[in-house]
Amino acid sequence: MDASELEIADRPAASVRGWRVPLFAFARNPTGSIYGTVVADSVLAVESERQTKLSDLIYAELITVIVYWLAHVYADFLGSPPSGSRRAGLHRFVGTLGHEWSLVTASFFPLTAVLLAAAAGASVHTAALAGMWTGVAALVLWGQLAGRRAGRGAVVSLAYGMVAGVFGIALILLRVLLH
Repeated sequence: MDASELEIADRPAASVRGWRVPLFAFARNPTGSIYGTVVADSVLAVESERQTKLSDLIYAELITVIVYWLAHVYADFLGSPPSGSRRAGLHRFVGTLGHEWSLVTASFFPLTAVLLAAAAGASVHTAALAGMWTGVAALVLWGQLAGRRAGRGAVVSLAYGMVAGVFGIALILLRVLLH
């Protein structure tokens, strides 16, 4: 990712009737948020049956998302053209770390739902399912934000969101089929 791509990525999300979407880094990089939510829901789908302690499920998710984020940034760095200097390369790498951070922070939405469900007395399995459904809702939002950032209208952006939501539903179906 070169400097011009980072500048474009840091522009605020498209306005909806004059209102800027205040979703911090999520609005800056909704595609990273989609990746992060899919990774988080994937971990919940697989690990919720293996883990009996809530803390183990949360650690598994956080560690997996962070490793995926680092691997994603590293792969992007390797795929970029070489920089003129070591300093420019380091600057680009650090910029990419920040730009792709939404991949990690997007996982907080499903995790928050898991924690709230567990605090309400749900089992680890039920709390994970609540997190996965929250992930579906987040995917719809990220897809819609991506459509708006791409300059699409409200209907097309909503369609983007629905397609992104299907990824989360597919993971819920995978969980049902695996368990």
